[in-house]
Amino acid sequence: MPDTLIISEKADAGRRIAYFLSDGKSKQKRSKGLSYIEYENEVGGFYLVPLSGHIVEIDFPKTLKDWKLENLKELISSNVIHNVKNKTAYESLKTLSAGIKRVIIATDYDREGELIGTEALDIVKKDKSFHGEIKRAKFSALTGKEIKDAFANFIDVDYNLSDSAAAREEIDLYWGAALTRFFSLITNRLGKNFLSIGRVQTPTLGLIVKREREIENFVPEKFWEVKVDFLKDDVFTGIYEEGRINDEKRAREILENIIGKDGIVNEFEKGMERIYKPAPFNTTEFMREASRIGVMPSRAMKIAESLYVKGFISYPRTDNTVYQRSINLKSVVEKLKNSELKKEAEMVLSQEKIIPSRGRMEATDHPPIYPTEVPKSGSLRADEAKVYELIARRFLATLYREGTREVKSAKIEIDHYNFKTNGTRVVDPGWLSMYTYRKFKDIFHPDLEKGEKVKAENWRIEEGETKPPSRFDMASLIKEMENLNLGTKSTRHDIIDKLQSRGFIEGNPVRPTALGSSLIDGVTTVDSKIAEPDMTAELESFMNNIAAGERTKDSVVSTSRNMLSSVLEELGNNKDSIANIIRGALETGTVVGKCNIDGTNIQAIKIRDTIRFRCERDNCIDYYHKIRGLIKPSEENCVVCGKPVVTVIRRGQSPEKLCIDPLCKFNTEKKDIGLCPLDGGHMIIRQSKYGKRFLGCSNFPKCRQTYALPQKGEIKMTGKICEYCHAPIISVSFGSGSREMCPNISCESNKKSKSDMEKVKSTAVKKPLTRKKTVKKSGSSASKEKKARKSVKNA
Repeated sequence: MPDTLIISEKADAGRRIAYFLSDGKSKQKRSKGLSYIEYENEVGGFYLVPLSGHIVEIDFPKTLKDWKLENLKELISSNVIHNVKNKTAYESLKTLSAGIKRVIIATDYDREGELIGTEALDIVKKDKSFHGEIKRAKFSALTGKEIKDAFANFIDVDYNLSDSAAAREEIDLYWGAALTRFFSLITNRLGKNFLSIGRVQTPTLGLIVKREREIENFVPEKFWEVKVDFLKDDVFTGIYEEGRINDEKRAREILENIIGKDGIVNEFEKGMERIYKPAPFNTTEFMREASRIGVMPSRAMKIAESLYVKGFISYPRTDNTVYQRSINLKSVVEKLKNSELKKEAEMVLSQEKIIPSRGRMEATDHPPIYPTEVPKSGSLRADEAKVYELIARRFLATLYREGTREVKSAKIEIDHYNFKTNGTRVVDPGWLSMYTYRKFKDIFHPDLEKGEKVKAENWRIEEGETKPPSRFDMASLIKEMENLNLGTKSTRHDIIDKLQSRGFIEGNPVRPTALGSSLIDGVTTVDSKIAEPDMTAELESFMNNIAAGERTKDSVVSTSRNMLSSVLEELGNNKDSIANIIRGALETGTVVGKCNIDGTNIQAIKIRDTIRFRCERDNCIDYYHKIRGLIKPSEENCVVCGKPVVTVIRRGQSPEKLCIDPLCKFNTEKKDIGLCPLDGGHMIIRQSKYGKRFLGCSNFPKCRQTYALPQKGEIKMTGKICEYCHAPIISVSFGSGSREMCPNISCESNKKSKSDMEKVKSTAVKKPLTRKKTVKKSGSSASKEKKARKSVKNA
């Protein structure tokens, strides 16, 4: 019988750990409500219980379930209770721990992982007969070598680390519950439409609103720049040395004095400049770079976690930007020779010495993010492959030589006025040939000599005006949150996600909605600290102190409660004025069309995952429509009822047009695909909370029949029934045509279609590929025109 119990954080991670430690002989077992893995090796017998995150969750006592303003003080002073969240894992730990002599925590080595591990330990320790040893396996990649090394070199459980996570959990619950209840109650937003407010969300929203106010209040100022084009081998441009001139009259005076005159070189400098290679990826920098290639931070982290669990990259939650000496960097590059980056890997290996770059942050918990294994070709989804390539290219870039560029500058005098010129040219791209996401543009500049006369032309004044500060995009917002110590590397992307899903912010670049702006306006009317980063950042530093053993969990939670109590008192004294400001925003929204009754504007107001369409005139149109996606006016009216039609845009799907009346036949008939084979209800096209469409029975929750749907193309009803499973047959229309199919992926009809296709492929005569030979006419006008267009595009 096994005498060692291993606790892993996730099922996939647990399976890989057991596979490597058992040489592939581990067995998954399920019996009597238990789920675990069992194996033996030369050391002895092992149980491994894979968890799915936290086994227990914290909450308030049932006596505080009612939302009342007068209960908030009691809420803050109450002690949290712990409820079992994962009953299967709880029972598995409780049952399998009987007779165990040793427990090994093998969760992710960070604050959250340590808390999950100690929660499991608490369950094991409930068996009073357990007096065995407790060990911690620390690893940063789910590879055979890392896992075996971790289980050969145990460390102790870090209770300070788990306490810091437990403190964050409690603090966030107190702040989130109290502020959410307060703002929801004073604005009468209860039930599904409650206003969700968080400790870190509010100052993050405050940053976005503050930036929007700066943009709105920005007053542009005009300026003028005097420029000249010089000619030597090619054109290069000079700008008057003072740069922007605020007086147009003075700028024109300078132009009048220089126009028609050539220049004399007063100064010329030429040198070489290093293009420093980037630091290794930590979590924040990874999310910023992923955002720049079109993968949003929350999605990037989900993909990175998936790649980590599959063993392809190291642990993605890290502050470290320095590779530890224990990592065999050369062997990782050798592995990449078996990938699509073979050429780049060979270039790195061809160097006499591989010297990695170093970032400013050096930590001991985990290394920077780097590739650990090479996935088989075609085994990753498109977005996974994109993120893996980003990580692999960044890794190779940190190991390759630095680039160099030639830099030239000059001062050219025209009638006592100096004009500055600058040029650059990449001489050796170095690491840029690995990291193709960064580009350095060459700017032409000839070699010059002091005293040389340079021909000038195109003397001119260019008028411009100062620009407001830019809105935050996802990358710059995450960086600003890090600078201000808002949230952690593991939570920042989630915070932004919550602000979006709750209707406080929208778009990328990010802007606040009317609701988001009104919330901050309401809070700042009383000069409350919750919209500023200082108080939240102070609590973050206290939690870092707990992890370092410098403060206790109880003292930090107590300090946090006192802060919250004073904030609520301040808000409570001004609740009426705050409520009026927020209610005003709740009554306004985006105009999507005209009322078909009296021509008044129809507004769309986002309330969490519901859109309220209301006429600006009281006692008229007022619909609540559950729509996920971006709503835009279509400037069309419904052909059925005459009300406005809106366009719904969802990522990865074709735009959809909907009538603002959710019960209009324009919507219901289009979404009704046929009858449910289980209870005769209607199979309706629905939208999941992740934006994925599927077929669901209209009698939900009594009937839970669902079918997955293709995410692209237009879905139409055919009126036909599948002869195998009786599901309604759908028609999927694409730009090039359409096809009919059963939506039940397990249906025999789909298996039959797949089998028939494979038979056709196996019996098909393979013809050699031929390529049409085209004769390229040199010097043709069409060819020249194409080259000209290409050179303009690349300029």
